[in-house]
Amino acid sequence: MNFVEPIRDRRDVLKIKKFLREYGEQNLKSYPDKYYIMFITGIYLGLRINEILKMTVGDVKGRKTCTFRQSKTGKEIMVEYNAELLRAYKEYCEHRTPDEALIPSPYNEYKPITRDMAYKVMNKAKKAAGIQYSIGTHTLRKTCGYHYYRQTKDIATLQIWFNHTSPEETLRYIGVTRDSVLKAMRNFRI
Repeated sequence: MNFVEPIRDRRDVLKIKKFLREYGEQNLKSYPDKYYIMFITGIYLGLRINEILKMTVGDVKGRKTCTFRQSKTGKEIMVEYNAELLRAYKEYCEHRTPDEALIPSPYNEYKPITRDMAYKVMNKAKKAAGIQYSIGTHTLRKTCGYHYYRQTKDIATLQIWFNHTSPEETLRYIGVTRDSVLKAMRNFRI
């Protein structure tokens, strides 16, 4: 498995959002915003891609919170949707039924896209945004954690949010430890 990075630059996040909207409008006849929805769900909730792909319209339509079972640990986690997600979900789910997959396959609206398809979409977005480092589906979760930490410096909440055993694990996971080491090397003089 390759090591993937969070998207550190907010401008790159905005470029990817814009690309996914335009890509959907140009290339998808049904559910043109599904990849945009996948992206914002990941960067705002910090869920793993398997958890995002398991989501149904009923998990978000007309709701402010939802409880999920984490795919890796089996533990329950409750999420609350922010204002941007609520607006996007309301529009996206308006004429859809609760049993439909939130990010549906092109062949069956009750089945989600595959993890491989999510990876391919993320890499198309990476190229469109001009990002040079390695990203993948896990980048969504890492981006959430990275930006939350940079805005709040609240590692304790993020550790609980991501179900990590230590603050060090969380900092390493979101790339802050790597940033600090690289900065130290860059600024080191004898």
